Amino acid sequence: MTSVLSWWDSVEEWLTGLSFVPQLLVTLVVVVPLAVAVAAVLNVLVDTVSAVFDRRRFADDDGKGL
Repeated sequence: MTSVLSWWDSVEEWLTGLSFVPQLLVTLVVVVPLAVAVAAVLNVLVDTVSAVFDRRRFADDDGKGL
């Protein structure tokens, strides 16, 4: 864990040492794909949980929903 924290500290120090435009570009290159990936995973998770707890499946006798 100490090595990970040491690595992160060095990355943070390098990033804060850059001027504004390179900071912005590096942040966008890292944050935008990471945010898209997290949103995709959350979307799949919410769809899965919603399908499990969907009450409309049990609303009629044939199980097709409303």
